[in-house]
Amino acid sequence: MAGIDVALERRTMSEDVYRRLRDAIVDGELRPGERLRDTDLAEDLGTSKTPVRHALARLAEQGLVEMQRNRFTRVAPLDLDRIRDAIALFGDIWIGSVRHAMPLVGQDDVSYLVDLTEDMSDAAGERDVLAYGVALRAIAIGFARLEGNATRASVIELLGPQIRRFTQHAAGWFDWVASERSTLEIRDAIVSRDATQVRAALVTLFDEVLPGIIDRTEVGDR
Repeated sequence: MAGIDVALERRTMSEDVYRRLRDAIVDGELRPGERLRDTDLAEDLGTSKTPVRHALARLAEQGLVEMQRNRFTRVAPLDLDRIRDAIALFGDIWIGSVRHAMPLVGQDDVSYLVDLTEDMSDAAGERDVLAYGVALRAIAIGFARLEGNATRASVIELLGPQIRRFTQHAAGWFDWVASERSTLEIRDAIVSRDATQVRAALVTLFDEVLPGIIDRTEVGDR
């Protein structure tokens, strides 16, 4: 039992370190290009170097950290081409799950999914990019879970921090009118239980609305 308790404690500590570093990068506390030294981070976080190293490896998989062995570990720059790829993959995963999930949707599921679209609408109305991103991810994961596809849900979770980092950076260039219009189209299609309409609404969101935000952000950054 003691060995199990120690293992659980280490896993909890490793997850805590990961979340704290992830949030610091996403929120801009750790800036793009900033060097990350495991010794310094372990001291700042009050832990050993092992959970820090594990956390940095996970963040590198998510594109938030760049690592070159024996050279440097640093916060990755905000790469808009990578963001485009991440958002396109997010859309492909969500659209792919619609075909399988919609035939399984019952009335309770419709109510649940509509509630999530209401969260998206509320966030758009309040111009809250963080809440909008959280709601967007939640409804995509909801579809994946209705489908019974844990892999889709895991990939969406993996893409989440990188997309969240972008949305906070791009807050000033969001097209809230188009975002809210897409949200209403998604909601209406869900209420109708029309998989074709849901997919069409998602194609508009991921092929037009979100790429347009990226384009405006790129111009704004110049």
